[in-house]
Amino acid sequence: MRRVVKTGVCAGAIVFAASSVYAEDDFVASLRLRGGYDTNPQFSTGSGIGGSAFIGTDTALAAGVKEKDYSYGVAAEASTTQYANPLAVPALSGKVILRGTYGGDIANIAATTTIADTNTYNLRSSDLIQSLKGEVKFGAIKLFTTVEGARSSLNQTNAIFQDFLPSPQVYLRGTLIPGISYVGDKFEVGTSVNLSVRRYEKELDDFGYRRDNERVQPFLFAKYQDKDITFFGSISNLRATFHDVDFTNVNMVLYDANLSWRATPFTLDLAAYRRASETTFPISPITIDTAYTAKASWQVEPKLTLTAGIGYATTDYLDSRFSAQTWTYGFGVSHDLGNGYALGLDLSRSQGTLISGEKASAIIVSSSLTKKFSPFAKEAPKEAAKDKSAVSKS
Repeated sequence: MRRVVKTGVCAGAIVFAASSVYAEDDFVASLRLRGGYDTNPQFSTGSGIGGSAFIGTDTALAAGVKEKDYSYGVAAEASTTQYANPLAVPALSGKVILRGTYGGDIANIAATTTIADTNTYNLRSSDLIQSLKGEVKFGAIKLFTTVEGARSSLNQTNAIFQDFLPSPQVYLRGTLIPGISYVGDKFEVGTSVNLSVRRYEKELDDFGYRRDNERVQPFLFAKYQDKDITFFGSISNLRATFHDVDFTNVNMVLYDANLSWRATPFTLDLAAYRRASETTFPISPITIDTAYTAKASWQVEPKLTLTAGIGYATTDYLDSRFSAQTWTYGFGVSHDLGNGYALGLDLSRSQGTLISGEKASAIIVSSSLTKKFSPFAKEAPKEAAKDKSAVSKS
């Protein structure tokens, strides 16, 4: 199974604060066209299906409206990769996030709907998640609670069928997350606890296992941000109880941290995490995914940027001796063409050990053309000038 470490982000979640006195529209979007050659598109041993040329697109947008007491917005991203080799399976993924908030800095409530779907050579998954979060501040103390419900579908290739399962595993998840934090000018520290339950559509999976479980996961977290440094870190203890006697209950420390440091013309991004993930692997209740990444960029001149990244990732299948590891490293160059256009060239290499214990490697070379759109950002100065002129005349 391929384990890829990503050192870049195409799009992220969108958050709109309800702090503006006047209505305010926001819209940003990007479109990237890319093409190149992948020596091992399915990251298999030996020559596998052979290499392939590919073309792909990545799109992302974020739009929203802010008023004094409420805001609403949408964020979306989609990616597709098509291969010239007919044996290579196309990769498709997409996500839409809808978010609305009501209230201000002292007290507010936010509703978020997330729809996501992924379809690759070794993974077919879909998620529908609805969450409702409320928070209230008493001076520097913030109390918050999140209630979340989700329906997920998961299907992965496996060693027994040598392909996907006959039908995906579908489950429902309910989650409650109460917490408290102390908020300063540039930082926030706090604690919370994630209480969740999972119930599968079928009592027994294709291999006769009961995958229903309950989980308790207390967290400690911290955030810090100034003009040069952004940091987030959390540590938690996952305790999961499974209904099948063949699955060992889980008691494990997990963590998630990322650090961004900017000192013009250099930028450094570091990330590390250990997370629990769902799996359809026959004898494992869950997997533990661990990853470490580093990415550095150097703006050689205003229109030319060089990047380099490295990552290491492992997937451990609990209740078994199976695991997979991958090293990924690469280099890139980007040239700003003006008017929102940028031309990029990237070279990366992945090498690792599959769940079977066999070695695999791949080299990917690609070029890309990116266009960014931010119409309201361009119009804002004009509108501000009009407002200032109107005030001076009155």
